[in-house]
Amino acid sequence: MEVAGVPLFSFISLILTVVAFIIDIVGFATPYWYYRKIAALNDVTYKAGLWKICTPDCINYENSKSWQEAVQAMEVLGFICLLAALVVLILKLFVMKDKQMLKWVVVGSLVGAAIFILIGVCIYGGEAEKELKEHIHFAFAFVIIAAIMAIIAAVLLFLDK
Repeated sequence: MEVAGVPLFSFISLILTVVAFIIDIVGFATPYWYYRKIAALNDVTYKAGLWKICTPDCINYENSKSWQEAVQAMEVLGFICLLAALVVLILKLFVMKDKQMLKWVVVGSLVGAAIFILIGVCIYGGEAEKELKEHIHFAFAFVIIAAIMAIIAAVLLFLDK
């Protein structure tokens, strides 16, 4: 079965990869890995992401701890792998249809992206202070969802002919 001349599993893999890429961008870029509204301080909101801390004005991290830099590095590598997978998958499906090697490059890139993203999540979960872990927010969940979608896309592409 085909959709627009593309095998069904490959087409579904493309859709999942695009959605995973968009979700990863949101989780990667927004300062909502941590969010807390402190009622005792006149409902002051405190939020933080991989790159900024906002209370209410946003500032870039300065003097980051080594675990924060490790999380940033893993998430950047995951993002780059996801971008590479998306570009190569589009080339494979629409330009170089006969190049089977590109399929395996995409599968490897998707699995690599998921591994890097999940390593970053694990480092954050293991090293962050208790306060940060108790108030995680949507961006943290988005990168996890993106990693899961990348794994599903890789499996579907692997199963395709």
